[in-house]
Amino acid sequence: MLADQMPCNARNCFPGKVFDSNTHTTNLYGDDVEVDYRGAEVTVANFIKVLTGRHEPGTPASRRLDSDEDSNVFVFMTGHGGDGFLKFQDAEELSSHDIAQAVQEMHVKGRYNELFYMVDTCQAGSLATQLYSPNVVTIGSARTGENSYAYHTDFEVFIVVLPKM
Repeated sequence: MLADQMPCNARNCFPGKVFDSNTHTTNLYGDDVEVDYRGAEVTVANFIKVLTGRHEPGTPASRRLDSDEDSNVFVFMTGHGGDGFLKFQDAEELSSHDIAQAVQEMHVKGRYNELFYMVDTCQAGSLATQLYSPNVVTIGSARTGENSYAYHTDFEVFIVVLPKM
């Protein structure tokens, strides 16, 4: 899932490209990047559907997480957050309760062997406070009550380009 606003944003002076540093040497949005959910499709409901396997009939395999009890699953989330939530597209929030319920459902359905949940947002640690399912490891860029800061800013594009973890 990728919100996908930056590559085609009118303020991006490098149309169709996203860089990992202000040297503009490595384009992270090359021709080989496959994005299964983008733009308006990036919602809390779709994220939960991917994790739990609750898809509409006919959903292509590329838009599913076809994991089982032998799968080691990595979930990485970044964006704006606060105490117990992460914002999706500045329109809705994923709560610590939502993620805990989804992971519990994954466990009950045998959708992972081990799950590694990594979050880069302010108060990232608060998103793991309700995770009690077995074999889940979490790490966040900031504790509850703590902000997470970017490593540097690209002043040519006027965005932060790399979080400092």
